Formats: sequence, C-alpha cells, structure tokens
Amino acid sequence: MIPHYFAMDEQAARDFVFSQAAGTLVTTREDGSFDSTFLPLMWEGDRIRMHMGRANDQWRHGDFPRPAIIVCTGPHGYVSAADYDIPEGMSIASTWDYTQVTLHGRLEVSDDAQAARCAAVDLSYMHEREVAEKLTDDYLAKASKAIIAVTFTVERIEGIAKLSQNKLPHEREKIVDRLRARGCPESSALADDIEAAPSKARRVPYLGPLKSAH
Repeated sequence: MIPHYFAMDEQAARDFVFSQAAGTLVTTREDGSFDSTFLPLMWEGDRIRMHMGRANDQWRHGDFPRPAIIVCTGPHGYVSAADYDIPEGMSIASTWDYTQVTLHGRLEVSDDAQAARCAAVDLSYMHEREVAEKLTDDYLAKASKAIIAVTFTVERIEGIAKLSQNKLPHEREKIVDRLRARGCPESSALADDIEAAPSKARRVPYLGPLKSAH
C-alpha cells in the first residue's frame, strides 16, 4: 500500500502522464518473457493511443487484446539522510525520491494503414501543429506503412509521488539545496518537484517505520 502522503489521486496522475507525454509499454509473451518499448502517447478519455515501428517485435507476440501496463517516470534521485533531524545515537538510511505512474489495462493492435496514419498525424498536431500541417499525403502514405497503431484501454491507475512530503519544512529546504548543488539537470528537476509537492509532515520529524523523534 502506498503511504497516504505519497499517493497521487487520479487527476494528479493524469496530469503527470500528460506532462510526460510518453511512457514504457510493457507486455508479456506466451512463454512468460517480457517486451517493452518507450512510446509517445495521447490519453483521450479511458484510452491511450500510440504507434510503434512495424519492425518492433512487441506487437507480433501474443494474442491481442491482452493485459499490459504503461509506466511513466519523472525526475528521480538520491536523498541523503544527512538532511534529516535525527536524534543522537539513532541512525536511518538515506532514500530515493521519484514520481511514477503505472497504468494497468488492455492493449489492442491495429494493422491498418489508416489507423497508423491517424495516430502519427494526431501526435504531430498535439506537439507541433505547424510541422504537422506541412506533412504531404505522399510522405504520410509511405510512413504509415512503417508503423503500427496500438490502443491501450486504461482500467486502473497507480500513482506515487515520493517527494519528501513527510519531512519538515527545514529538512525539505536542505534536501532541495543539496540537490541543486549537484549542478545536474535531473537533480534540479527533482528539486523543483519536491518544492512543488505539498508538505504533509508531522509536528516532529518522521523517521520512517522506526519511530518519530520526541
């Protein structure tokens, strides 16, 4: 079970997936092995539309529709316990902060050139209308033969934003400062997420499953 201070509600999870605009599609084969492909996506109602290269074996293995998941992950990184208020004589491990949404559902595959064309064109319009409007029919006809349209029906959403919400304000400030001091884009992006996350700290520092300091 996800701790309440890290759990994302459905709207927050949808907003996160929309901002990421891509995720890793994971399916199983008949022998129990897995296939995964990172794909751009469009979430419309309870369906997610995507497309992949025809040369990709993932769409060829298994009978469709079949269960699948899409995993979307945001900035993540190491958070040092040195920034926690820890009573003398007590030790506690550092942790890893991250945001992840896992979508559970069923995947359908369409080996239809028109469906593939619509998926590609709509994605282009969503991100860059000016470029999409310049795509010629000849180009789209050729490109559509090289891709496969896939549709994912969302049945369950699991979202977790583990962003030090359970830490006190001054602890969170130290965590953010340490991340920014690393000077890398990923750490800075994680610092932004932690700053934006609503704090749900107790009156005393929370030290995980061990105990709170008094």
